[in-house]
Amino acid sequence: MKLISWSVCLLVLSQLCSCQSSPPKQYFVLTAQPSVIEAGSTSLKHDIGIGPIDVPEYLNFTQMVYQLEDGSLQRIGNSYWAEPLDQGISRIMSMNLSQSDHSRKLVLFPWPVENTPQYSVTIKIMTLNRDNNNARLNANWELIDNHVNRHITQQNFTAITNAGTTAAEMVTAYSDLLAQLSQQIDNALQQLTD
Repeated sequence: MKLISWSVCLLVLSQLCSCQSSPPKQYFVLTAQPSVIEAGSTSLKHDIGIGPIDVPEYLNFTQMVYQLEDGSLQRIGNSYWAEPLDQGISRIMSMNLSQSDHSRKLVLFPWPVENTPQYSVTIKIMTLNRDNNNARLNANWELIDNHVNRHITQQNFTAITNAGTTAAEMVTAYSDLLAQLSQQIDNALQQLTD
């Protein structure tokens, strides 16, 4: 009987020790492009909605993953997204687009029906992936005039940038790719307000 109780104690002790030695989880968020903060206030003139953002289901893991050449997914150690990826992309696109024109009132999807913005940008991420040391983004986006239910423009965006080898470098690369996408969308938005 004593042998069984000692065995159970050793098993519990070994489980506790293994839990204590596992590395801590790291959480990451996408970041907006750097901006110069200006003092003062700007009146908001243009209502622009961001979303919905459509992300491939395989990217909806909390743990960070990327797709290998054979189609399998590779998890990145103890690296996790601190927010759902579609919400992170929406937040970053909003921040990037407000930096280039402070008069934009950016509203994240879903918005109330009675408060639908005049214009909205929808984004469908086709690919957001790291392969070798590169990160790739392929996205279709659309600019819509919600008041007349008209599609103003539909475009495809594709870009590649260096992704490094760590989770932090991959997040920086993804943020850079989203900044480039924001620039393309910003060009279309500027034509609306000229």
